Amino acid sequence: MRKIRSAHVAALLIAVGGVGCVGQPTEPADDDGSDGGVEPPTCEVTRSYDGFGGRKLEATRETLAAGADRLRMKPFVALATEYARALSLATFDTAAYAATFGRPPARWFSEPAASANTIYAAFALAYAACTQHTATDATYATAPDATSATLACHAFAQRAWHRDATDAETAACVSFALDKTTAVSAPRARWAYTCASVLTASGFLTF
Repeated sequence: MRKIRSAHVAALLIAVGGVGCVGQPTEPADDDGSDGGVEPPTCEVTRSYDGFGGRKLEATRETLAAGADRLRMKPFVALATEYARALSLATFDTAAYAATFGRPPARWFSEPAASANTIYAAFALAYAACTQHTATDATYATAPDATSATLACHAFAQRAWHRDATDAETAACVSFALDKTTAVSAPRARWAYTCASVLTASGFLTF
């Protein structure tokens, strides 16, 4: 972990230069890491500086395609508010899972990493939030069927992923709602599990 001081970071960026890009992606990368057919921007190193011994500071800089740093795990401080946003909840308490997600101390940052514990915790959090979301709406008073599950899966994906689900993603969500939740008798619980499956996908947990 490293302590972030904005003034020092700004000075460092000025000193070593950066990367300039011409053009911007118009759509986010897909969950599989592809660019969704969008032409990426062209990026070039804009400055070069000599370090100690005449060695170029950028000599060991890794060259990556634009957008290659997508699908990084959201930091807990950001993820904690995402459940309330995606499900239009007034409040949702995630504090009990802070340690599981490795929340760093105030004014520190550590790159989040996925593990079996974080994925399990993410589903548990999503189910709790989705239970809150499905508790009163009449839409969730009856068990899912092919039509209602398709509509709900589209709605969950749009809220959680900021994009429409593909046909394959929708089919997987509908299949989960109809086939994988049948052991649960309460319709609202079945909907909550379906909702949680969408909120545990990479489209929600990463950026």
